[in-house]
Amino acid sequence: MKLLEQISADHFGRWLYREIMQKRMISPLGIAALLLVSLATGFLAANDLFFVPLAAAAALIGIVLVYVCLFKPLAGFYVTSAFAVFVFYPNHLIGRDVLPLSPVWEILMLFTFLGSFLHGSKQIGHSGRLLNTMVSMVLMVYTFYLIAQVFNPNVPNLDAWFPSVRRWLVFMLMYVTAYRLIDSPDKVRFFVRFWVLTALVIAAYGCYQQWFGLLPMEMNWIMSTPGSYELLFQGGQIRKFSFLSDPATFGMQSGAMAVFTAVIAINSKDTKRKYLWLFFSIIMLLGMAYSGTRTSTIIPPIGIMIYGMLTIQNKTTIITIFIASLLGLFLFFAPIYSSPTLNRMRTTFDTKDESLNLRERNRHYIQPYLYAHPIGGGMGTTNTLGAQLFPDHPLADFPTDSGLLRVGLELGWIGLILWVIFNLSIMWQGILYCFRVRNPEYRLYFVAMLSAIFPIIVCQYSQESIGQFPGIIFIFSCLSIMKRLLEMDEEEQMKLRNITE
Repeated sequence: MKLLEQISADHFGRWLYREIMQKRMISPLGIAALLLVSLATGFLAANDLFFVPLAAAAALIGIVLVYVCLFKPLAGFYVTSAFAVFVFYPNHLIGRDVLPLSPVWEILMLFTFLGSFLHGSKQIGHSGRLLNTMVSMVLMVYTFYLIAQVFNPNVPNLDAWFPSVRRWLVFMLMYVTAYRLIDSPDKVRFFVRFWVLTALVIAAYGCYQQWFGLLPMEMNWIMSTPGSYELLFQGGQIRKFSFLSDPATFGMQSGAMAVFTAVIAINSKDTKRKYLWLFFSIIMLLGMAYSGTRTSTIIPPIGIMIYGMLTIQNKTTIITIFIASLLGLFLFFAPIYSSPTLNRMRTTFDTKDESLNLRERNRHYIQPYLYAHPIGGGMGTTNTLGAQLFPDHPLADFPTDSGLLRVGLELGWIGLILWVIFNLSIMWQGILYCFRVRNPEYRLYFVAMLSAIFPIIVCQYSQESIGQFPGIIFIFSCLSIMKRLLEMDEEEQMKLRNITE
């Protein structure tokens, strides 16, 4: 009986695959099924039950995505990454924040992580080599510290602790998943192309918003939150945000990926590809400028600086630094005053700017609280989230602006020290691995990743630059891929030694 059931199930699976994948539903039975679905959808919509087919379609898409993540984890990893790019956009089109899609991303990443164990590499100690690195050890200590925040007496409940820790644990799973799945040179090359093209799409849409204006739905989304329009309208124009959650995230994402793309383009030996990738980088720089995020203005010079430090022995590096310096001087000192975008960028280093001075006063004002609370006031107690969840807390509605300040206030100076050590370990390990590899292609990837990540680390002084979609996926993936690149290089060097011997 069981054998007959197994044969029937296998036959049904083959038949379903043939009807959907091979015939594309172009068969009498497929057309009949589609016609039946259409009639049912029309009937439900006519009876004010339009949400039923929408829910059914969403459920069907969800089942397909879960299947891909679980049984095709590498494809699921990129589907999940692409989903993170557009996770906020449906709310932009609806006109208000009503769809909580971030938990959907977490679920998909969880299935991708499980799929990497079910269908990933079967090498012995496959993930253990990653967890023995400096970055991984600091990450684990920081993770245990976050979990221990459940006992923080300065916060009345766990309303913010659970979602924050849950999200961080998913980031850790993503960190391991990237290491397990991206385990060959071709996969690393695809990873690079994927994120460059993703950043290009994000920046291109930001340019579209600048050149042709925001969609009416996007304006409704801005106006749905009191004070958002006043915050976004700066210097005579609205700051652009593309598909992402806010202009700051868009600006820093575009700036970092512009540096990443430019580094690869500069060192490309194919002339056509060099100019094409430089064009991509220019589009990303324009997106960064249109975001109106002054903090992102420092990303290109800092990225070029770290690039110069890592490759100072190359003649191309000297030329790049010289051209970048001339371009920077032109943008900041040329007698051009009619561009709101350029004028906004020039205020980055204006010490008389009132908003910058206000942030500095806020930092000095709150420092005594930071010194007096070694484990912090509790997760989610600052900014508007703190005002919503903990209105009576001393930190409620305090505008941290800075990512470092937020960590210090919510997790205390102990958490801040751990976070700084994590940032330093990224650069220490990345630079160490960069000079250990012998393959010039792998070294180029190291230089490009460090040139993009280091400015983001620096930007934490004035923005919450780490933790937002989709940049957090790129950063954590790069951290694990750096370890993978070192291993691939060591394997290649070992093979060369065996051949020569």
